[in-house]
Amino acid sequence: MTPHTGIAPLDWVLSLLDSWGYLLVVVFTILENLFVIGSFTPGETIVMAAGFLTVKGHLDVRLVFLCSIIGTVTGSNISYFFGRKGGRQALERYGGRVVDAERILAAEEYFERHGPKTVLIARFAAVFKNFVPVIAGASKMRIALFEAYTLAGALAYTTLMVVLGRVFGENFDKALAIARDITWAGLALLIGMLVVLWMGRRRYLRAKVEELAREAEEEASEHAEPQG
Repeated sequence: MTPHTGIAPLDWVLSLLDSWGYLLVVVFTILENLFVIGSFTPGETIVMAAGFLTVKGHLDVRLVFLCSIIGTVTGSNISYFFGRKGGRQALERYGGRVVDAERILAAEEYFERHGPKTVLIARFAAVFKNFVPVIAGASKMRIALFEAYTLAGALAYTTLMVVLGRVFGENFDKALAIARDITWAGLALLIGMLVVLWMGRRRYLRAKVEELAREAEEEASEHAEPQG
């Protein structure tokens, strides 16, 4: 018996896990990490349900874990390379006043400094999970760093979802609620981190402007001719 969510199309997919479990885990974790599409893909629900079926002996927990890792990393890489190959041009062309060249440059500087922690935290952040790889690619975040932190995030994410499915599978609503709370907490953490970094950057720029202004005044006073 597979878990039920009360959502007919999703329950139909879950009913196929007994026969197509490993394939569904790979497909849905890929889709979950694709730009835009991932926002409407219940990848974590599929992984938790598959985790529950490992308790019943219908699926092998090691294969479920492996399939989720493969799908998560693959989907994230597709989004990353989409951003790296064409994301910047699309942002510059269609971003208008919202995403201009200055903001794109700021994003590049941000991912150069804080990309790894952002990629890792975003794995657990509702809404942002499938957008961060695209932005990382468009910002030309180093591939080696992206791959390392994507894999680390995928390992942590998969472990958590499989454990939730195994522990709370009999009460699947509780598993879904816990997963939802975790993703919203991840979103809050990510936003909080961005706000702190943004405020720090503003203070740094303000201090830099004031320092340059003082230097300009001192230089002007040194070159000023004596009055008399």
